[in-house]
Amino acid sequence: MTADATPTGGAARTHSHSSRRSSSHSHNHGHHRRRSIDFSRWHFDIDSVLNPFVPPPPWHWMPRPVSHFLGYRGEHPQKAMGNLVIAFWSLIGVFCGVLLVAEVSLHVPAFQNHNAPLIVGSFGAAAVLEFCAVESPFAQPRNALFSQLIASVIGVAIAKLFALNPSAQNKPELAGSLSCAITTTLMVLTNTVHPPAGATALLAATELHDVGWWLIPIMLLGVALMLTVALILNNIQRRFPVYWWTPHHVGRAKMQPKESQDIESAPEVKPENEFGSSESDDYSEDMQVIIRPGKVEWSDNLWLNADEKEVLERISERMKE
Repeated sequence: MTADATPTGGAARTHSHSSRRSSSHSHNHGHHRRRSIDFSRWHFDIDSVLNPFVPPPPWHWMPRPVSHFLGYRGEHPQKAMGNLVIAFWSLIGVFCGVLLVAEVSLHVPAFQNHNAPLIVGSFGAAAVLEFCAVESPFAQPRNALFSQLIASVIGVAIAKLFALNPSAQNKPELAGSLSCAITTTLMVLTNTVHPPAGATALLAATELHDVGWWLIPIMLLGVALMLTVALILNNIQRRFPVYWWTPHHVGRAKMQPKESQDIESAPEVKPENEFGSSESDDYSEDMQVIIRPGKVEWSDNLWLNADEKEVLERISERMKE
């Protein structure tokens, strides 16, 4: 009995020791796995840095006829529009916007003295956004202005660098590709994505060498003129812009009374982790839709297309019956 018990106890101790080693190894492996970094989830939001220093819009203090054409609607949400209305105002808006930019550029002597084109081709794509897709984030003033500024600076700079080397100067396809790629990257990082700016960067590096740095004022003036036309025409039956800077909070929350928060207000962004990413990938927790008989309201930070608005309005009308 005693002889048989000894090996059994030894085997048990050996098995227990082996189990502890296996458990320790598994624990260490699991701990190592938990500490691994998922680079695909890294996120940098420049607005979390800039928004506290951006003053809230003063539209609610302005006379209603003025604030209306600056996109302010207060507590009156924009009604959904059919595509016939959108097509009509797109026709008028694109025509007037492109014509104004071209005419003004033709009558600025400094532009003509520096071989400026009749109109930079990217303004055609910009006009489609500004007058057709007025609710798109790509069409908002911040995106339209800063993207073209980035594109013109990068495009001209790349063209100048390639011009320093005769062999590189004969590779316009490389200059165009590089300028477009860098511009796109900067637009993503600055939350100013505006597709026509990619065309601006491409043209600046491949076809507008003679214009040089004068491309910057040409683009900025054109953007300002087109936005002016958009503010007038798009606010007759529609609403533009949806926001000027961002759909989220601007200004310091402690200094901004709740009743003065305007269209650029949104839920507080959650604290960021060590890699600069929010604990949540969206801001949907404070989004809401309120349907009452004959009236529909939704949060300013909630994007609804025309079809979705129409469905909500139909539900609201049925509630009145």
